[in-house]
Amino acid sequence: MPLYHFKPVDSHIVSDHGVHSSTDKTSAQIEAIKLARSVRAARPELVGKHCSITVTDEQGAAICVIPLEIA
Repeated sequence: MPLYHFKPVDSHIVSDHGVHSSTDKTSAQIEAIKLARSVRAARPELVGKHCSITVTDEQGAAICVIPLEIA
């Protein structure tokens, strides 16, 4: 199963949320949306500050960027 990297990003800080296996890119995108919703609920002060969840594949290619505002 492919591995995908999930990284919370804001304009100053990038942290690694870990590597997760997903069956495909669509599943990884769905998980990113869930993570963004969770972060938005736990840290509402981040909404409107250009925060997002980025997902890359094992080779570092971008899969998606999910802004907290639309999750």
